[in-house]
Amino acid sequence: MSEVLVKRLDSADGKWRVEIMALDDGTFQFVEWRELIDLDEVNGDYRGMVPSRRSGLYADALRAEAEARETLHWLREQNSN
Repeated sequence: MSEVLVKRLDSADGKWRVEIMALDDGTFQFVEWRELIDLDEVNGDYRGMVPSRRSGLYADALRAEAEARETLHWLREQNSN
């Protein structure tokens, strides 16, 4: 299943991200990403983003975004400021 990025929202501190994705079947979903820092003396340190949550399917991108804003704690807190 292919995905196309519709919108990306980043946390103020850069540790969280949500992407609103359009799927090839005409539905939409959000994917939450979080920062991962792996301090590995042998292989070298790694710092990057890893997926942490994938939502259900929504009929449109606006509903997927609204659900992300209601569901994700960091996005809810960011919206209240």
